[in-house]
Amino acid sequence: MKPKEPSNTSPNLEAIADRPEALVEAIAARQLLSPWQFYRLCRQTCQAWGCDRLYFGQLPLALSKSFPIRELQRFFDALAIPVGQSCIPPTSTTYHLSAPGGHRLTLRVTYVGSGVVGRVVKISQLNGESWAFKACFDPQWVWQHGIWAEIPIGLYLRSQGVGQNIARFQAAGLTWMLWEWIDETEKPENRPGLPYETLARREHLTRLNPLNTSNYNPHGIRLDPGGIQVNSWGRRWRDGVYTLGFYWRRFQTVGWRFLNPHLNLKSLRYSLRRCWRLIRGR
Repeated sequence: MKPKEPSNTSPNLEAIADRPEALVEAIAARQLLSPWQFYRLCRQTCQAWGCDRLYFGQLPLALSKSFPIRELQRFFDALAIPVGQSCIPPTSTTYHLSAPGGHRLTLRVTYVGSGVVGRVVKISQLNGESWAFKACFDPQWVWQHGIWAEIPIGLYLRSQGVGQNIARFQAAGLTWMLWEWIDETEKPENRPGLPYETLARREHLTRLNPLNTSNYNPHGIRLDPGGIQVNSWGRRWRDGVYTLGFYWRRFQTVGWRFLNPHLNLKSLRYSLRRCWRLIRGR
């Protein structure tokens, strides 16, 4: 399916011309782009503009009002390297940022956890707000999880007003993503926005996988949107092939130790239940 481009009468054309990634954002807001569509649009945009970095969404006002946006983006680009590429989890660190013009910002980065796809750290202002920062182990691999899948998902869900039972997308580069921080006490009934299921039924999107409890807070708010896509024929076979490709690339990079965090009874139980659901076509 070819992505729908904004019409020439769009009131946002002037804004689109200001940023290389703005046209991609406008398209992603109108339809859920597949990871491969999104990757292709980003590659074409980089070639057309002669750039190698794109930034999506809007950084939280609590950050952007006190520190230059470009400097924050550069900081997150740099932070994505130890978070996503290091062989060991990052340690908790306090960063004291400074920029020309007397701008200063202190951020606390706390390790949260690792999954198959990447790592998450919590970024906090001292006595202020917090956000979930995610960097992927293999950001170049295009599949139904990770950077190329979750950025268009986040842009689309935000444009459709979805947020009652799923974390809201904030901003991203091509190696990192910043999401709303969901704590253990937050409940869907106290949050504005549509539940994801309403949009999924209307647009024929895949259902959320309830089996992986690590992707939810205790009250059922989804923390990770990876895997959401249009529910099309043959999707499971394609997903399986790309998943095997991801595992093979990880094995070539770090060997079998990439599976160490998942060699436990909880992961085994999840895998068996997941396989059974797939066999039953659910």
